[in-house]
Amino acid sequence: MRGLRTQEGEKFERFFELVQKEALKYGGVFFLDSGEGHDFDNGFMEGENISGWLIPLEKADNFEKEYLKNYNDLEDWEEYFCWVEWENENNPVVKLCGID
Repeated sequence: MRGLRTQEGEKFERFFELVQKEALKYGGVFFLDSGEGHDFDNGFMEGENISGWLIPLEKADNFEKEYLKNYNDLEDWEEYFCWVEWENENNPVVKLCGID
């Protein structure tokens, strides 16, 4: 799945689909960096607050190459770094934070 560096479980991928739908509202793709806690698992979906990069669609292909190849050297992209918070475990809603 685009925006992930590792294989994730089906329940987390359902959560990540919500994240990507929210990212599209801002004209971008979200690329996961790490989990930030506040976990949930409602049986169908699981997730947590996460951090990463909200990359504009027109720059996503270039970022993805670097993200997949040289993950530790993404300083040039720090202006796109943000985080995602969720609420309502039974019917999760996600919100992008730290973006202008």
